Amino acid sequence: MPVQAALRHIQKEVGDNAKDKMYAYVGGQLMKFIRENPDKAPLFTAPGKSINGSFEAMRKVAEKVRVGNTAALDPDEGMAIVLEYYGIKQEKPAPALELVDVGLSVDLDELLL
Repeated sequence: MPVQAALRHIQKEVGDNAKDKMYAYVGGQLMKFIRENPDKAPLFTAPGKSINGSFEAMRKVAEKVRVGNTAALDPDEGMAIVLEYYGIKQEKPAPALELVDVGLSVDLDELLL
């Protein structure tokens, strides 16, 4: 029953912060992760671990990349930090490089004129 306990734990925290959309988003992502990775469920009920604590972990990372008064993480970065907070280290896949036709044609001889 660790999966059910983890889901209830996350649901309670989201419910306690129902007006905060970040809790809803992160909580939803965590519940999806727990369902897809039931072996990791006990990590989400570990003493002292909470969605709020994961927000603090994200804040610390965002501080390091802050420019002026602005600090931002994309959703994938943020969720990777959240999962790491819960003790789940994911391998970052190498970005897929692909050639994209931008519809631009340049004749190098014309540039030399």
